[in-house]
Order: sequence, then structure tokens, then C-alpha cells
Amino acid sequence: MTYQITDAKMRYFNDKEHYLNFLKAWKKAATNSIGTDDGLNDAHMLMYALLRGKDARSAFKPITKISKLENGAFINNGLYWAHEHLARQKREPEKFLAPFEGTIEPEILLRVIEEMPVVSPIYSNYGKGIAIAELLKDNRRQPAELWKIIEEAA
Repeated sequence: MTYQITDAKMRYFNDKEHYLNFLKAWKKAATNSIGTDDGLNDAHMLMYALLRGKDARSAFKPITKISKLENGAFINNGLYWAHEHLARQKREPEKFLAPFEGTIEPEILLRVIEEMPVVSPIYSNYGKGIAIAELLKDNRRQPAELWKIIEEAA
């Protein structure tokens, strides 16, 4: 399954300058949000990956901590909840996009939300999720390798 939007840069940005302005605004917003409660969040990280045409999983690491897996945490907890949070931004897109100083219009955000891949929770305490959780426990691999294990086992 693919967790990215193909041709995202061409679909959402008018030209290279528009894209570069977004990257500058992102960097500024990320720098300004360090140590603040109202900074960038998981939904922003997901939006950033999708707008850049990257695999959304690259922004999130699967859960590998044994205690969390044994207590039923979603294996893809960060990605799943970021997807849910981003989907809810339809209500107040202007507020969500405020840190980016107008480089992304609300209409673009709404298109990204409509076109983003579906993310379903991968449960760690039943079904195939149990087998996946066993493979992930105490696994110190790179996130990309962990996502590959999850895809192969699912």
C-alpha cells in the first residue's frame, strides 16, 4: 500500500518558487515552535510529508516498546492519530495553516485531506497484529525497515 500522494509538488504548488516559499515558511514555523505548546503537531508533520510527495510513514516510527504493544497500542499509533487529526482540520483550515504565512491556502489543505491515503489502525493485541507486534518487540531497526516488516506481515 502506498502512503503518499504522487506528483504532490505539481498538484499543490503553482511553481518552484511557491514550493520553496512553503519550505522556508515550514522551517521558520518549526524553529519558532520549539518549546511551545501551540507549535507544529503530528497533523502538520503528516501534511508536510504529503505535500512533499514523501511516504507519510517516513514522518512516524512504529511502536516497538514492549509495554505499549502488550497493552494494545496501535502499531502505527503516530501515523494513525496524525491522519485523524489532519482529517479534522477541515473545520478550521485557516487556524491550522497560520504558521505557514499564507504559502498554503485552505483549498490546498482540503484537497490534501481528500486525497491523502487511508490509514487504519494496526492493533497489536489481536489478529495479524499480534504476529507483527512480536516481530517488532525490542526491534531497534530504522523506521523504514520496521514499516517493511509491517507491510510484509499484514
